[in-house]
Amino acid sequence: MWENPKSIEAAIKRLSGEIEEIDNFFYKCNENDDRLLYTNMLERKRDDMVRSAVLQMHTAIEDLLNLHITFRITGGTHRRRSSRSQSARALHRMLFGGGSLGFEMKLNLALALRLINSKTKERLVILNTVRNKCSHNWVLKVPVRYGKRPTQKKPPLLLYEGRDLHSVAAIKDFVSEYGGIYLKLYIKYPWPLRTRGSGIGNRLTLTNKS
Repeated sequence: MWENPKSIEAAIKRLSGEIEEIDNFFYKCNENDDRLLYTNMLERKRDDMVRSAVLQMHTAIEDLLNLHITFRITGGTHRRRSSRSQSARALHRMLFGGGSLGFEMKLNLALALRLINSKTKERLVILNTVRNKCSHNWVLKVPVRYGKRPTQKKPPLLLYEGRDLHSVAAIKDFVSEYGGIYLKLYIKYPWPLRTRGSGIGNRLTLTNKS
């Protein structure tokens, strides 16, 4: 299908139409009737875009770490039918699903297995902190008031390298940094179907070249 130019163009048209319809329904429903409400919805949309970038980086990197850890310990991927030993199943339960290890514990394990270095671990701890804020706060474009005196400057909730992650420059740098970490992990993994590529892998390759 994806080698047929007509099929590709048809998919682009369909997906573009669906995305536009969702955008119009969710974010633009008050574009003409209530400009103040529309402004607020644009704020929510920006929040959602920043949240999406953070969660996608975190999820993609965590998934790759799971694969690397599995391969390093068992010599196979969690999807391979040959990895059905008790140890492989126990490791799968440790890494995937409810009751699995938290992200920082996986980072410690990856460091112990020499899959990442201490500097990468430190950067991924920062990513995890930002991810947790995105997951547990509905509104992201807010100052942090807790623990601050009234006269103190209130830092933004999403702080990256001393900057508000909502700024265009900051989010670009954020995606560039963690996209680079993802790509390094992606390249190192012995993909059995690697020639087929990866959606986020291809996207991040383009991002880091720009």
